[in-house]
Amino acid sequence: MKRGIMKHWNIVVYEIKHRRLGFCAGLLSLTAATAGALIIVLQLRAHDLSTENIVIETEKNLRSEMTQLENRYRRIMRDMGHNVLIMNKEQDMAEFRRLGHPDTYMDYDDVWKLAHGDLTTLNHLLPVLQKRIFWEEQETGIMLSGISGQVPVFTKPEFLTEDHQYRSPIVRRIPDGMANLGAEIAVALNLRPGETITLAGREFVINRIHARRGSDDDFTVSIPLQDAQEILGKENRINGIFALECVCSLDDLGKIHTEVEAILPHAKVYEFSSLIAPRAKVRQQAAEAHRRVVASVLQQRDEMRRDKERRAAVLLPLLFSGAALWIMLTIFANVRERRGEIGILRALGFLRREILAIFLLKALLMGVIGGFAGCALGLYGGIVWSGVAITKANVLTLLDPVMPVAALLAAPALACLASVIPALAAAHIDPAKILAED
Repeated sequence: MKRGIMKHWNIVVYEIKHRRLGFCAGLLSLTAATAGALIIVLQLRAHDLSTENIVIETEKNLRSEMTQLENRYRRIMRDMGHNVLIMNKEQDMAEFRRLGHPDTYMDYDDVWKLAHGDLTTLNHLLPVLQKRIFWEEQETGIMLSGISGQVPVFTKPEFLTEDHQYRSPIVRRIPDGMANLGAEIAVALNLRPGETITLAGREFVINRIHARRGSDDDFTVSIPLQDAQEILGKENRINGIFALECVCSLDDLGKIHTEVEAILPHAKVYEFSSLIAPRAKVRQQAAEAHRRVVASVLQQRDEMRRDKERRAAVLLPLLFSGAALWIMLTIFANVRERRGEIGILRALGFLRREILAIFLLKALLMGVIGGFAGCALGLYGGIVWSGVAITKANVLTLLDPVMPVAALLAAPALACLASVIPALAAAHIDPAKILAED
């Protein structure tokens, strides 16, 4: 006589009601194994997420530090003044060093070509016209320097105001009719700001006197560029363009020459500051140090993850093997207790496969309930104990849809697998022998 699956389920339900303790014990073992496995997996995923966040935050902080470092260097270099001079390519360098200024010339428009060109390595352009002359009115030799306001580099708008003026210029424009004097020449001639001087027949009011710099600047008289051009007979001409380099690495140093020559083929670059290369080298070393910090963080986090993986490799088999062993022993105990009832069922015509099906259905039900319970506890515990901020983005990152599906399938499979041997033992019980014993 064939019985339907519903009949078998009725027997399973009846069996569970009368053997609640054994069923609950197996259920708890499956719930613990499933929850523990999910918590371990979520802990590993949380570690990876935490590592990613730490690296992102570390790199963010390092970028901020690098920016601050670069800004400090930029301010130092700006305060020290221009460190690059662009002049005519035909300039003889020996003559330049002897005179202290170029004796070849360029058009004033050349500075605007640089300003509008694709210039990334230079900033704070300042066109000048300089020449050593004899100041007849004061009967002394001076360096006459004609300067205008700094010309904005349009590829660097972050340093400019809305009307394209420098927020922090290195050299400020000299007002018309005024002059700036070097410290030594002012002391030697006993001159003060506000006094009037005559130079080449022109009157100028002393605008300011520079602090002592220990260079030719101490013997320089600076006047508006147009006045210097008229005095020297070099209308619309300059003999140099001062600039401030802004390269960030040693590899970029050569770009200054390449960029300038691409815009002004008739010009060449002279770097007269010994701090250009050291500054780039220091920044390069700082960047390398920061890379080592990130690498160290990653190495430390990798070691921590490997340690967690080693523990997971031990705990996961223990959890599942322990749950399987407990279920198997529970079913075996159940079979031993119900041998008489199994014998009666066999005597009533139940086939071996039906007895086997009853025990496997009981294990399947145990696995399904334990899987759902373990999945809920595991996901909750794994998220709460993950150590990461419980936000929607983090939770979505931690939760992989495969994990709960795998847990819901693994628990019933484990329960059924652990029940196969005791279920087979129950199915092979000889009803005649059992009834004879009773």
